Amino acid sequence: MATAKGEQRRTALVRAAAELLQSGGLEAVAHRAVAARAAVPLGATTYYFADLTELRRAAVDALADDDVARMSAAAEALPVRRRGAAAVARMIATLLTPDEYDALVAWYERYVLAAREPLFAAAARRSNAAALESVAVVLERSGLETDLPPHVVLAVVDGAVLGALADGAGLTGVRAAAADAVTAILDRP
Repeated sequence: MATAKGEQRRTALVRAAAELLQSGGLEAVAHRAVAARAAVPLGATTYYFADLTELRRAAVDALADDDVARMSAAAEALPVRRRGAAAVARMIATLLTPDEYDALVAWYERYVLAAREPLFAAAARRSNAAALESVAVVLERSGLETDLPPHVVLAVVDGAVLGALADGAGLTGVRAAAADAVTAILDRP
């Protein structure tokens, strides 16, 4: 049976690993770095996690849980009322992009890594399902007449975000590019 102190330490390790993953990518999540970030002895990482893969998986799962909770809460809090295409597009772009640049980059890194790294796959599928559901909720609660399925809207956002990131845009520019692209498809005749 886990003690409260043990659970707190394990949670601190997972949170530290998640922060390192967001700021430096998968390779930044190493035993020594995680222990230092969590301010615990180095041996704690191997006490609470069988190996580095298990620690990394816990970090990825924690980030996916955060993404799912953020998107779900925002979508559920959205009041039902008629909105135009541009307003809906801005909401969707904001909903699907984390509020910090490092978190945004880490989100897309995790999606790409999911194709090669099994420890990312389940978390990516969970985040993607939440994103699709959130887009559906925004479209429904906004009363926007469209025949576009949520996966098409999500694909447009993903393409616009990746293009903007490649162009060196910051978070504001990324969101603007995604909103413009979604407006274009929602506003079509």
